[in-house]
Amino acid sequence: MDHVSDLDLPGGGHTSIIGVDGGGAGDPVVVLLPALGVAAGYYGPFAAALAAEGVAVLSADFPGQGVSRPLASRRNDFGYAAVSDDVVAATVAVAQERYAGRPLAFIGHSFGGQVAMVHLATHASAVRALVLIGSGSPYWRGFPKRLKLLAQTQTLGAVAFVRGHWPGDRLGFGGRQPRQLMREWARFARRGELGIERGKAVAEPDFSRVNLPVLAITLDNDSLAPQGSVDNLADKLTNAQVEHRFVTRPAGEGGPAFDHFVWARHPGAFATEIAAWVRQAIRVH
Repeated sequence: MDHVSDLDLPGGGHTSIIGVDGGGAGDPVVVLLPALGVAAGYYGPFAAALAAEGVAVLSADFPGQGVSRPLASRRNDFGYAAVSDDVVAATVAVAQERYAGRPLAFIGHSFGGQVAMVHLATHASAVRALVLIGSGSPYWRGFPKRLKLLAQTQTLGAVAFVRGHWPGDRLGFGGRQPRQLMREWARFARRGELGIERGKAVAEPDFSRVNLPVLAITLDNDSLAPQGSVDNLADKLTNAQVEHRFVTRPAGEGGPAFDHFVWARHPGAFATEIAAWVRQAIRVH
């Protein structure tokens, strides 16, 4: 993906928007929201495949991920609200300026899907469709090994509290993440409600405000977002038009078996399927 724009973030931070041009007037534009700890550039093959289907793609590194700086630390602390209000909102604004008049859609991978929902529930938005890929709730009751998942998520939150950040870049999960975000995420895993901290207030956004077509995809071989997890997140969208799909790599198609990450590097016909759904969704919404 090519560099599109630099973004200055509140508090002196910065990040970059990258993208791939595709299509023309009337064709969709996708804002792709990455998973926790995953750089936007990781999705290059998937973005290129969407562009080949006439869908332009923009994506930004979330704070402290990829090229974004500063990294999460005891001093550089933030949560879901900052990602939604600062990075996602700015990326949408760039998309509207760069591709004026073209319809917008979100694709959220894992944590990126959660952030997409937070943004749509808390901002007036021109986005007309949402695709959730391997995006679920971390609520412990949605996983086969429930108590193990509960223990793991709460340990993660405790480590972030003690150290001032989550050192996932060293421990192999989620990348380096801020304490507040991990506190919100661990609470989400414990209670099933996504309590967003804004000042002293903690409340789950009113997800009933999200009224658009949603494609919720459960991926084959995905232990990080099994069907129960995906269902628990999508069920919050009580006024959206939600379609569920289970996706595996078609028989005979080359490339490794799908899991939580493989699809982004080896999309194959999956990108064609997503592009077709987005076109249909924006047509009817």
